[in-house]
Amino acid sequence: MPGMDEVEENETQVRFVLNGELVSVENADPRQCLGDYLRQDRGLKGLQMPCRQGGCGACTVLVSSPEFGSAAANAPVHRIVNSCLRPLCSVDGMVVTTVEGVGTTKKGLHPVQEQLMQSNGSQCGFCTPGMVMSMYGLLKDNPNPTPQQVENGIDGNLCRCTGYRPILDAFQTFSCESTQSKSRGCEGRSGGCDGRVPLDIEECGSRRELCGGELTKLTCSKGGHTWIRATSLSQLYKLLRSTKCSGGVRMVRGNTTTGIYPPPKAKVLIDISRVPELTKVTVTQSQIVIGGAATITDLMVVLENNIDLSPTFPPLLAHLQRVAHPQVRNVGSVAGNLVLCNLHGDFTSDIATIFMAAEVRLRLGMADTFGTEETVGLWEFFQMSLQGVVIIEIHLPYGTYQTQFKSYKVALRKVNAHALLNAAFKFDMEKSTGVCTRPPVIVYGGVKPHPVRAYRTEAFLDGKCCYNQEVLRQAYSILSSEMVFDPALGRTGYKATLLASFFYKGMLALRPPGSVPPRMRSAVFNEERQISTGQVSFDEGDPALYPVSKPYSKSSAALQVTGEAVYLDDVDYAGELHSTLVVATVASAQIKHIDPTRALAKKGVVSFLSAASIAADGYCNLASEDEEVFASTQVKYYGQALGLIVATSKEIADAASKLVDVTYTDQKPPILTIEDAMTADSWFSERGADFKYGSTEEAFKEADVIIEGEVSTGHQYHFHLETQRALCIPGEDHTLKVYSSTQNPSLIQHCVGVGLNKPQQKIEVVVKRVGGAYGAKIYRSTAVAMACSYAADKLQKPVRLVLDIATNMQSVGARSPYLCKYKVGAQKDGLIKAIQLLIYNNTGAHFDFDYPAMDTLVVWMDCAYKIPNWTLVGKLAKTNLPAMTYMRGPGFVEMLFMVETAIEHTATVLNIRPDIVREMIMYVDGDRTHQNQLLPTCNVKHIFATLKKSSDYEQRMQQVEEFNINNQWVKRGIGMVPCKFVGYYDSQAHTALVNIYPDGSISIHGSGVEVGQGLDIKIAQVAAMALGSLSKNGINPQDIRIFPTTTIVANNTVSTGGSVTSELAAGAVLDACNQILKKLKVVADKLENANGEKPTWVELINTAAASFTDLQARGRFCAGPGKDGAFEYLAFGAGATEVEVDCLTGEVKVLRSDLLLDCGKSLNPAVDIGQVQGAYVQGLGYFLHEEFLFDRDSGKLLTDGTWEYKPPSSKDIPLDLRASLLENSGNSSGVLRSKFSGEPPYGLAASALFAVRRAVAAARTEFGVNGYCSLSAPATVENVMLAAGLSNSSMFNLK
Repeated sequence: MPGMDEVEENETQVRFVLNGELVSVENADPRQCLGDYLRQDRGLKGLQMPCRQGGCGACTVLVSSPEFGSAAANAPVHRIVNSCLRPLCSVDGMVVTTVEGVGTTKKGLHPVQEQLMQSNGSQCGFCTPGMVMSMYGLLKDNPNPTPQQVENGIDGNLCRCTGYRPILDAFQTFSCESTQSKSRGCEGRSGGCDGRVPLDIEECGSRRELCGGELTKLTCSKGGHTWIRATSLSQLYKLLRSTKCSGGVRMVRGNTTTGIYPPPKAKVLIDISRVPELTKVTVTQSQIVIGGAATITDLMVVLENNIDLSPTFPPLLAHLQRVAHPQVRNVGSVAGNLVLCNLHGDFTSDIATIFMAAEVRLRLGMADTFGTEETVGLWEFFQMSLQGVVIIEIHLPYGTYQTQFKSYKVALRKVNAHALLNAAFKFDMEKSTGVCTRPPVIVYGGVKPHPVRAYRTEAFLDGKCCYNQEVLRQAYSILSSEMVFDPALGRTGYKATLLASFFYKGMLALRPPGSVPPRMRSAVFNEERQISTGQVSFDEGDPALYPVSKPYSKSSAALQVTGEAVYLDDVDYAGELHSTLVVATVASAQIKHIDPTRALAKKGVVSFLSAASIAADGYCNLASEDEEVFASTQVKYYGQALGLIVATSKEIADAASKLVDVTYTDQKPPILTIEDAMTADSWFSERGADFKYGSTEEAFKEADVIIEGEVSTGHQYHFHLETQRALCIPGEDHTLKVYSSTQNPSLIQHCVGVGLNKPQQKIEVVVKRVGGAYGAKIYRSTAVAMACSYAADKLQKPVRLVLDIATNMQSVGARSPYLCKYKVGAQKDGLIKAIQLLIYNNTGAHFDFDYPAMDTLVVWMDCAYKIPNWTLVGKLAKTNLPAMTYMRGPGFVEMLFMVETAIEHTATVLNIRPDIVREMIMYVDGDRTHQNQLLPTCNVKHIFATLKKSSDYEQRMQQVEEFNINNQWVKRGIGMVPCKFVGYYDSQAHTALVNIYPDGSISIHGSGVEVGQGLDIKIAQVAAMALGSLSKNGINPQDIRIFPTTTIVANNTVSTGGSVTSELAAGAVLDACNQILKKLKVVADKLENANGEKPTWVELINTAAASFTDLQARGRFCAGPGKDGAFEYLAFGAGATEVEVDCLTGEVKVLRSDLLLDCGKSLNPAVDIGQVQGAYVQGLGYFLHEEFLFDRDSGKLLTDGTWEYKPPSSKDIPLDLRASLLENSGNSSGVLRSKFSGEPPYGLAASALFAVRRAVAAARTEFGVNGYCSLSAPATVENVMLAAGLSNSSMFNLK
């Protein structure tokens, strides 16, 4: 029997085409993913790998090969893949295209890149190359996609900034229905747009060894691991039997399962993707035969091409569309999904469930018995040991003319999310009578490990009429008794209700459409999600300010769409070291001993730092007075940093960090929630709030009605794709240069200086751009930078520290949860006279510098309302969680939701529409707020009324009521809220250094940080407006270079945040430009007098430079309190949202959202409208989707990655999103009459939750549930369904 030695005599080089260049890798590392190779070995930094789970899409590349699908030899098929999961060895013989191979700023942009840039579809830019590759890959495979295919194309890509709307708008121009599609498509293109055609797979011709002709075996070995490409089934059997495989062997097709579960330990990886017997999908007279290495996409293509062969195919195809996402389906095999289900009982596989219902059979080959075969059903397969077992084929039988197939799935979001519960039903029945002609197949996934069949229910239904009400009742009784949920799988209460809902939906769907009562049809024929659309609206700006107030793309937009934008982790330094945090695995304990011996013994490990070691080195371990960089004696939360491993590579540092042995004592049950803190009486008594305005006690005595209730909000992770990270480089004279992904360079400089006991002049902090922040990088970046700086200073080597997503989520902190108990006093006509609030905040284990300060809640408590009497008492819960921190609109968002909930409750009790109550109490011109802020002009009523009219709110309210009357199981709701936000300038210092060079070019060093909010283009517009006023043709702001933020220039300035940074930075730039203008005006006047017209900009600067005019100025902007109170100004907005709720599942579809924000005279309306869209969708995530789940024993955050934590996808945004800036507005108190845009729209997303609440309230009325319907955030599918009061099968009927 041939062994491994024979195999090793074969090909050892991995060869493939990369962006037109043939590359060869000798003995590639089997453990290395394609993404790491591209970034580390090839320097292609456009792709990013923030999650390494295949969950975000930022690492997307295009792989082309005739080996995909059933294509003819040398006819390539193009598939996008996650390069963070794709092994390098697996692309041998293929063509790989990264964003750098699509288009560049030097050689020209591809139309996809150009359109995305013009549509302002990039903000922070970290996800942008992945978006480009997803669309480019779709067009390479299908030059004329349908609008649905375009929308499906980014199912595997996440964006936290834009809200997806501008991305989809850009990409829909390439659809076959777009008037722009023919001119903007990629037909005839095999490369970029510069005329250069790279070496592509079509060109390989006789290069059969590369392009998949006669494949040879491939063997690559490194570090004790071996990759073997099998080329036949018999060879695969031999490899599996080989004694050399005793160190562990794993068959690999797409390697996508490693994004969910750590792979089994295996020294030998066998690539089965080129085994001919396993790759085919064949259509026969009775079934589809799916090869064991055929991908999910292969199956979907065959199903689509043969859709009419079986009534089971359309529902199967529709369900497969919701399995994972394109990047995973393209390389993940159908068989691999079933194997994963076998190995991991907690994996609720959609494929396993629908295949079991379709009565799929598996043809298995047994390597240990030289290829003997057996055919088994899925239940038998799930009970088997898979040692030496090969799935040769999967047999998917056709249904008959009597077959009806229904499947269902509920997940935390629409796409790219695993099922919480799924089900599939196959019935063969006489449609006229409804009698089952054979036992049906009823399968549920998520009830127990592996999908389970309801055999007793199936037997009962055999021969019975499924249209009969009594049959349904008895069948459900049997079903509920035989489906006993495993509590280890969680959500048992919700799942038990879903069990009934799915069964009811399925039984109702069996009836002929015309026989389903009209009010029930929405339960069965609920329309699938349509193609989403959007509209934006803003005025033309002020010509006197141009180019300020005109829409421009972001300064770095072209760099972002081409992958040329440089982020912190994209810069390499010779001799640099890598580091990884060692973190606590308990939440509350004393540290007895930390032993790094095993870690230090690992080859490549350089050092281990801890609280003890840095104290010995003379460093300070305090990030703030409340926080240690490394825990010294006590662990306060799971994930707390205990130390730092430094090694020669990131991989070694990661592995070694798990080898540090930590001994704990006095371990206690963790305090995780506000309720836990109440039980334990665990509070920060030194901070809180106790505010009174007027007299709520007297007002309550005089009120006609008193309303009391409570509402809560949850955590929200920032989900900045660029995690917390730092790079520290020692320099001469004991200096240190710190690259940090931070919003607060001055604080980083201060903290690193304190930590190293160095004066700040020795520390330079540099930030060019940040790949998402949303407040997380105001304070939480400091400890990361300090830990990195200790290592760099100690070892005198460049050291890099990049947190993986799990550590980032476990250790860094998030938005604070709140619990609010409210009391409202109101008149019968709806006029609210008093509100009393008792608010609890889950602070975490310690304070995050000055956050939270509960007195800031007082700033936001009035929302947009003149209420004469207020009381607010606030308490801070001390829990075993990382310090909670700022997140977009901190305090503002939560307070808006809590107060608006109280108003909703009041309106409901009084039976008055909430919008009428709101309008009754809104501020008007001349009012003073509860903080004595004068409102000389207040347009909140105008904004609210304008949006009411433009959104057809009144008419749609009536339509919603009519819809709810006519539909029993699907209800609609519509909600509308205003918002108030404050512009706080006091003591917020910003600086700018403006340089004009002799050739007329301009550069700016600012103190604000570009985090995706368009800061750079806005300050460039301001500079162009000011400086261009002296020249004939002005200045193009996109010609102005904005340098990275550095503490050499931006000294002693404030953080980027609070939505006002663009204004303040613009004020500093304007100050510097005005200084230069005074010098240039003398020169300009002379030139104009001499020539009779204004000079060109170059003429002006050439002349000024020749006379040695100083063309540099440093501006500063640091305002005091506003003239009308503590705030410079207030601004208002309004949002209206309509939703549709499936009361049988809790799923929410956002139908339409209308948003109107007063941005004054926007500095750049294209940027500001993008902020409105993005903030609103981020708010939808907070109010409807995102939740934290913890292990109650250890305190571990269970939702610490893309698999369990689900921010909105592109299919969770409104079907119709209309965003507008208030026209003809201004701001006498703001910089150049502008106002902010970044945070107010976030609060407007509360209108979606209130719309859901009203839909749920309509359902409760339908179900006979009395009382006010309270709904807290997040209103997840589980919370919505349980709130609806759907609890037992007696509600189900077929009539």
